[in-house]
Amino acid sequence: MYETIAYDVVDRVATITLNRPTQHNAVNGVMSRELPLVWERFNTDPCAVVAIITGAGSKAFCTGADLSDLPALDGSAETATLASIRWTSLQNRIWKPVICAVNGLTVGGGLHFVADSDIVIASDTATFFDTHVKVGLVAGLESVSLCRRMPMQAVLRMALVGGAERITADQALALGMVGEVVAADGLMRRAQALADLIKENSPAAMARTKQAIWESADRGLTDGMVHAWQLMMAHSGHPDFVEGGSAYLQKRPPRWLPLDEG
Repeated sequence: MYETIAYDVVDRVATITLNRPTQHNAVNGVMSRELPLVWERFNTDPCAVVAIITGAGSKAFCTGADLSDLPALDGSAETATLASIRWTSLQNRIWKPVICAVNGLTVGGGLHFVADSDIVIASDTATFFDTHVKVGLVAGLESVSLCRRMPMQAVLRMALVGGAERITADQALALGMVGEVVAADGLMRRAQALADLIKENSPAAMARTKQAIWESADRGLTDGMVHAWQLMMAHSGHPDFVEGGSAYLQKRPPRWLPLDEG
């Protein structure tokens, strides 16, 4: 169905694979158009509760934009908008949980997925660096987003050295860029194990939880708390709100509704 992405769902877990291994899974024009489509497919797929995004092959997760086939913008250099780049779940306002399994080189625009995923795990062979300024480009979007995950000085250093230094998986863990490092041959097993834990929870409750947490980053503390409260109150009318307590008291597995129901 897609030229550059593989999409597969098994037992409520979707696996989204950036599938250009000979190009180190760089985002070309086709992939840039297909990414919003695959995120929308995941979002509306009643069989998918949680997604794992990873890269094909063992060398690279994603090395950013393909300089030989740059993704198209939605206008000229003077009129193009931020909506031109809709590569990640967060950029597409997807509130289902997303795990990023980083399996190798992650460069430049590939850092978008690290910055915008809910849970990030990396293989011990993964490395991270940013070459934007080395080729005369602004290291803007990824760097700004990463400042929500890791210290600003570390982001500035990565952006300004232009790839002359690489962040190892262990360094990324210490900086908060990733949340866990595992052996390369166990990366997808660990991602699957996390997904298996997540998929047992209320899809509606998780969606509003994710939305409250991510959207708080765009607000002050008081405004963020008010917004979270509004989402909590909206959820109180959802059948899962009652089902969770009933299942606990009756000592049975909960029967959650799909995200698009209730």
